[in-house]
Amino acid sequence: MMLKKLELHGFKSFAKKTEIVFNQPVTAIVGPNGSGKSNTVEAIRFVLGEQSSKSLRSASGKDLIFAGSQHIPKMNRASVSLTFDNTSRVFHLHNVKNEKINVDFDEVVITRTVYADGTNTYHINGHDVRMKDIVELIASVHIGSSGHHIISQGEADRLLNASAKERKIMIEDALGLKLYQYRIKETEKKLSKAEDNVQELHALRRELAPHIKFLERQVKKIEQAEQLRGDLMLRYDTYLAQETILLEREHDTYRREYDALTAEHATLTAGLPENQAAGEIPEHQELATLRAELDVIQQQKNELVRSLGKIEGMLELAQSSKDQAEHPDAPTPSIRILFDDVKDLARTLEGYIDALERSESLQDMRTHAHAVRSTLHDFMRTYETEVPTIAEPDPALETKIQELQSLYASTKEALDTHIQQESGVHERMRMVRERIETHQQSQQEAQRAYYETKARIRDIESKMEMLALHHQATLRADQAFQEEINEGRALIGDRIDGYRESGVLDAGLHDQISRHSQEVLRKKLERLKIKLEEIGGGSGADVLAEYQETKERDAFLEREIQDVDMSIQSLKTLMQQLQHELAREFEGGLEKINTQFQEFFALMFGGGKAQLKSVDIIKRKRSESSEAEDDAESVLLDEEEPQETGIEIYVNLPRKKITHLEMLSGGERSLTSIALLFALSQVNPPPFLVLDETDAALDEANSRRYGDMIENLSRYSQLMVVTHNRETMSRAQVLYGVTIGNEECSQLLSVNFDDAAMFAK
Repeated sequence: MMLKKLELHGFKSFAKKTEIVFNQPVTAIVGPNGSGKSNTVEAIRFVLGEQSSKSLRSASGKDLIFAGSQHIPKMNRASVSLTFDNTSRVFHLHNVKNEKINVDFDEVVITRTVYADGTNTYHINGHDVRMKDIVELIASVHIGSSGHHIISQGEADRLLNASAKERKIMIEDALGLKLYQYRIKETEKKLSKAEDNVQELHALRRELAPHIKFLERQVKKIEQAEQLRGDLMLRYDTYLAQETILLEREHDTYRREYDALTAEHATLTAGLPENQAAGEIPEHQELATLRAELDVIQQQKNELVRSLGKIEGMLELAQSSKDQAEHPDAPTPSIRILFDDVKDLARTLEGYIDALERSESLQDMRTHAHAVRSTLHDFMRTYETEVPTIAEPDPALETKIQELQSLYASTKEALDTHIQQESGVHERMRMVRERIETHQQSQQEAQRAYYETKARIRDIESKMEMLALHHQATLRADQAFQEEINEGRALIGDRIDGYRESGVLDAGLHDQISRHSQEVLRKKLERLKIKLEEIGGGSGADVLAEYQETKERDAFLEREIQDVDMSIQSLKTLMQQLQHELAREFEGGLEKINTQFQEFFALMFGGGKAQLKSVDIIKRKRSESSEAEDDAESVLLDEEEPQETGIEIYVNLPRKKITHLEMLSGGERSLTSIALLFALSQVNPPPFLVLDETDAALDEANSRRYGDMIENLSRYSQLMVVTHNRETMSRAQVLYGVTIGNEECSQLLSVNFDDAAMFAK
């Protein structure tokens, strides 16, 4: 494998597309300070995936893009490509089983492009890839973005200044073991992720466990509910069939009784006699006329009675006067007062007395009392005028007596006539009353028949109303029956319709069915339904489906856990293998490095010894002390972190008692670091080695030794040397000169070997 060329376009000071062709073992890059020759080294770091801004001498990605000049505008991206010869198929990748997969291309072109917004893209042979793909690819040929194969000015003694742990990492990188570290880290990430996954899976199973238990209880309830549904279905078959029979019977009874009552009602209504209500009877008018006539007769009779009484009184008085005159010693005659006059006086006085009792004021009382007194005075005066005066016998008295007797006789005759008339009117009134009574009796018979019919009609209507109420109850029972079917369908499904084929409808037991027996059955149904609802009266299809789905989910998680556990075991096995291979490769490589390090060290110093040794790194923790946190005694040795290994460098210069790096001078440190770097490159030679002014601090004698080592290294790796040293230039076959042209950007000039040798002299 050989590095073929480096292409830059818009990278830092290289505005225009620039190619550096590597077709010789040693290629030197020369030029004055500030010309941009070190930018070629940073371009190689960049394309190989370097992410450190410090290593690329830039603050951000956009600082890597040509910023523009007076002649060339600024660019919006920068790209760098490295082209490798892969005819020997040295590039390879690894699959998940840690098996090598060769890259089947004669050339491998790695390209990285950075844009003004800081984003980067990576390509292998024009195909978009990830940075990790490029890292793995170049690791397969023992190179990296900034490893032992790229040594810049001021970094030559990096291995000497590094800590033991960092030094080990650099040596692993030089030995091409970085791929192992990378794959171990990847395996650790996968293992950590797998362990997280298995924990998540266990957590999911733990979350599912209570739900599964809950669903199992629900399934048991569903099974119990199914058994209850079977019992309920049997009850329903009997109840619904008998309810059908009972309702049909009630409807038939209603229709039969209602039709009979309707017919009777129509008959009675049609034959209802006319209402013979008490009305005006002609005899009543006749009776009223007779009463009026009787009143007149009785009034006249009473007048005659009073007149007759007066006449009798006057006649008696006259007779008495006559007797007194004839018989002086006889007592004085008394005055006769008619009873009717006394009754009239009594009624008048009673009226005044009633008015007097009702009086509300003294004035009213006085008024009524005065009226009483006046009435009494008037009555007294009436009879005082009739009191006879006893006088001497009068011849005219006899005449007067005769007149009075004659008047008495005529009055008596008239009175008798009126009495007869009164008796006749009474007889006529009796006859009229008899006719009225007969007529009224006839009316009463008609009314009794009318009201009896009306009463029967009302009774029928009442029975029809009661029957209608019973029918309404039956209709409600019909509705309740349908609701019961609907409710049963919700509980046991379409099996509810099986009551029609249950055989109860044709069992011949219709007469034994009663509303009471149905009520007993209904209560049993209700109890079953309540039990079914208490344990969940639904069909349970959703719960069963969820239970099955949850069980399948749990089984899937269990299988996933088993698969992940197997994957964890596989990853642990793989990591152990990788760690074992890493340790084995590192031990073998360290032994080879020590051999080469000793040879180069002896060559550089004319003798002496140099060796790399593995050492254990023990980190101690500071124990907690509540009494004295800053006390030196609080640093204890009983608490240690896990051990790590590192690499220490031991040297022994000839003719000097120096064993530690701290005792070396600056030149000695440079030679030691160069010897170590060259030793690293000899053990596991990279396809190319970049030396960026690593010879700047060497004197002439050491420069020659440095040049000899370059020639020796060029047999194993291509060398790209950025230098100002003439001795180093003389060892190159091709010189590329970098300068700043008129367009204020880096330009490249090439010089062939002969010109290089002459230029070097």
